[in-house]
Amino acid sequence: MTIIKFGTDGWRAIIAEDYTIENIRRVATGTALWMKSKNMKQLVIGHDCRFGGRMFLEETAIVIASHGIKVLMAEGFVSTPMVSLGVIQHKADLGIVITASHNPASYNGYKLKSSYGGPTIPSEIAEVEQLIPSTVIPDWKAFSDYIEDHSIEIVNLEDDYFTHVKNNFNLDILRTHTKVAYDAMYGAGQRIMKKILPDLVPFHCEYNPGFNNTPPEPIAKNMTEISAYLANVGDKVGIAHDGDADRVAMLDE
Repeated sequence: MTIIKFGTDGWRAIIAEDYTIENIRRVATGTALWMKSKNMKQLVIGHDCRFGGRMFLEETAIVIASHGIKVLMAEGFVSTPMVSLGVIQHKADLGIVITASHNPASYNGYKLKSSYGGPTIPSEIAEVEQLIPSTVIPDWKAFSDYIEDHSIEIVNLEDDYFTHVKNNFNLDILRTHTKVAYDAMYGAGQRIMKKILPDLVPFHCEYNPGFNNTPPEPIAKNMTEISAYLANVGDKVGIAHDGDADRVAMLDE
């Protein structure tokens, strides 16, 4: 049995080694049992651009829905901030993001977000860990059945996020007076940033679950292309995100 422990911001492990369908089911079961112990009724869940994200997300959603908890599931890949906002907007009790953040492509992970949208506190994480079973015997319906009975509902967290940005920031001023080069690092910010700033100069804004063999961590050694571009152009600000777009780096000339 793999002992599953959460780190600073979630559980992360190597895909097909410890990050398996079986272990995802175990973590999801522990999460569901903890939610039920707190009388929690509703959850928001999403995944980033990593390999197997949709598969691991559906398994998690099925397990949690089988415990009678309503699951609001993101349509397509999303950023961690989109899940955080979704938790608040839908008045959910918890959020889950299937992501390994800035870790290499061989990893995937599992983050918990509380009702206020921020990371679940360590004492509550410890309670979830204590409820993770050593094994899980599948006792649930097919994914399509939960969709049909509305136990799992598909929501568009990206559109909701963009609407929130439009309603709270003056995009006309930002678009007129800000020249931006943006490095998505093949991560979950690749679509939304183009919507917010359509004229930005994009780097690595394509779907590539392998991140082109570069960990999606916005530090100097991983941003040589956008850095060289900014040094030559001189009139743009640089922005880069990590894999789930909750970490940002800013670059000047």
